[in-house]
Amino acid sequence: MNTKSAVRNGIVAMALAVGMLPLAGCGKSAPTHFYSLNATPQKSDAAPAGPCMSVGVGPVDFPAYLDRSQIVTRSGGNRMHLAEFDQWIETPRENFQRILTENLAGLVCAKPLVTYPWPTGGHPDRQIVIQVARFDGMLGQDTVLRASWSILDADGNNVAWRSNEYRESVAAPDYESLAAAQSKLLEQFAKDVAASLLGN
Repeated sequence: MNTKSAVRNGIVAMALAVGMLPLAGCGKSAPTHFYSLNATPQKSDAAPAGPCMSVGVGPVDFPAYLDRSQIVTRSGGNRMHLAEFDQWIETPRENFQRILTENLAGLVCAKPLVTYPWPTGGHPDRQIVIQVARFDGMLGQDTVLRASWSILDADGNNVAWRSNEYRESVAAPDYESLAAAQSKLLEQFAKDVAASLLGN
């Protein structure tokens, strides 16, 4: 092979290598972003409302369509969307129960405040059983929580039953804004659950 042929072949090889660089980048998937609901800090320094009693939160029943790590949103009509690269950091049911419990801690005097299943050998004075029918929304529009809850005494008797629907606007068309709006829904829900516990 003469010098000219070697140089020509080298240029061709280099051009092919440079041309393949964009294709190499195509094999990388988008990074996954993870989200969580947040509890709302109580602004008052006053002690939570009494009387004090042991309270248990759960079980919490979630619909099957939400029982997944991908964030579920609606896109109009009957269409639902699963966000492959925007996911909950823990299961939605566990996240919902944990944040509800944190919110309740600042609203009622509960000693102790536990989540279902209870510690071995213990049973709370009041148990909150929750059924969530809907907890989703549309990016940049609004999000909805539709739930029912029962308050049971230590013997398992139903002392209160409530059902309500909550709506909150989503500030921007992104998943962080959706999670923030859903956190506000859970704050509203916790206030109603606390009122039920206090007999209001």
